[in-house]
Amino acid sequence: MHTLPPFLSPTALPAPYQLRPQHDADDAFAATLYRSSRDDLRMLPGDPAFVEQLLAMQQRAQILGYRQAYPQASYLVLEREGTAIGRLVLDHDGTVLRLVDIAILPEAQNQGGGGAVLRGLQALAGARQWRLELGVNKSNLAARRLYQRLGFRLLAEDALQEQLSWSAA
Repeated sequence: MHTLPPFLSPTALPAPYQLRPQHDADDAFAATLYRSSRDDLRMLPGDPAFVEQLLAMQQRAQILGYRQAYPQASYLVLEREGTAIGRLVLDHDGTVLRLVDIAILPEAQNQGGGGAVLRGLQALAGARQWRLELGVNKSNLAARRLYQRLGFRLLAEDALQEQLSWSAA
């Protein structure tokens, strides 16, 4: 999909942040972003070429998994002042807006982009009386703190992840 989903306005986020559709020309950025989020794999001992192959294979598996689980999802690039700094995968189903994935480059983290995205999605969901849902790895303490500050509540959990929900009601 190369357009914004119909429910998402180009001005959904405050300046200097903007969302735009992800295109094939973003593949190199998407690979860099994925690699930056996988310290667990990048730090593996062994042949660097093997580690790179493993990272590429895991990225392809993630993409295929998202496409199977969320065939109608929108893939968006988060920009700050015209520079790509992150990516979102959003899925809308009835009264639920699901943030399937969000990733921000390490050098752009802790600068307000994640909060701007979440507050923008909360405003959108609240205006339409939708529930906003997402999953977070239990090991991602910074993201979990952000979600808690923004009013997300625990829906379910397993050994690795928490499923969280927010609604305006």
